[in-house]
Amino acid sequence: MRAAVRAAGLLSVVLGLLACVQDASPRTDATTARATQDAKTLAHADLAHRLRRFLIARGAPGTPRGQIAADDERFRLGAFWRARTDTHHFGDDFQHRADTALAAPGAAPQADAALRQLQATVDARLPAWQALVDYNAAGTMRDDGGDEGRRLLPWAIAALDAIEVATWDYVDAVEAAAPPQ
Repeated sequence: MRAAVRAAGLLSVVLGLLACVQDASPRTDATTARATQDAKTLAHADLAHRLRRFLIARGAPGTPRGQIAADDERFRLGAFWRARTDTHHFGDDFQHRADTALAAPGAAPQADAALRQLQATVDARLPAWQALVDYNAAGTMRDDGGDEGRRLLPWAIAALDAIEVATWDYVDAVEAAAPPQ
């Protein structure tokens, strides 16, 4: 009798486990799909968060800009001797994180497209910006009276503006693709 009770108990445990495994299979597939989607979404969100530190705050049309944005804008319009050295936002770490986000499993077509555009813009425009940063860092302005800096400034400002626009496009695409919370 004890053996029969034990066998019945063991059988109920085994049947219960089988039922759990069968019930868990569809959830596991859905969970795996969500985790895959989350991997891409999280990679994009991480990169977008890091790039936000570079961006100048935008305001709605007709509203005054914040003090930091206003200072930064004045700075970009003429104080080339203090050119932003934020090129580090688009160095090797950016490239690595961008490649990781693009290679991550999942689907975020708008974010992927915006990131590819940002990478292309950075590849094309960063050298002009970096040239001014390097010129200022080298201190050669003392030798030429700043002539080279004045020559490089328009290209650096154009590069900064293009990179900023592409960065905003990317951040906006990532935020639009983010699941509601």
